[in-house]
Amino acid sequence: MDDAKEFEKRADCTANEYSSFVSVKDDKGAADVKLNGKLTLGENTADNGGLKLAYTALTSMIGDTPVKPIDGYTPSQRYFLAYGQIWCQNVTDQEARKRVLTDPHSPGRWRVNGAVENSAAFQQAFGCKAGQPMVSENACRVW
Repeated sequence: MDDAKEFEKRADCTANEYSSFVSVKDDKGAADVKLNGKLTLGENTADNGGLKLAYTALTSMIGDTPVKPIDGYTPSQRYFLAYGQIWCQNVTDQEARKRVLTDPHSPGRWRVNGAVENSAAFQQAFGCKAGQPMVSENACRVW
C-alpha cells in the first residue's frame, strides 16, 4: 500500500505541474488557457520516463569512451536538442484551445519543457543552476 501512495503522490506532482503550464495566452500576454494535467497525466508520465530511460541507454552505450563534441555540443546536449526538435509544431490558438479540452497529449512545447525541467541529466548537460528557467524547483519524477 505504501508503494501505491507514493505513486499517487508522484503522479499528483506531475498532474499539478502540467496544469500550471499555459497553452494559450490572451492578447495582453496573460494566461488564457492552461493544460489539464489530469487529462495528459499518462502521456506526460511516459514522456518523462521515456526521456530518462533513453538517456540511460545512450550513456550506457557510450560508456567511458571519449566522444568529441560535434558543432560544439556534447553527446548529452545533442540528445536533448534532438528530443526538443522532434516536438516542434505550429498550432493556431483556436486549435490549441480545442486540444487542451480533448487531447491526452500535452502540446509539443510542454512535452519538451515539462520533461527536461524535471531531468537532472538535462540540467547537468547544460550546466543549469537552481532558479534558472529550465530547472523545476520541485521536480516531479514518477519513475
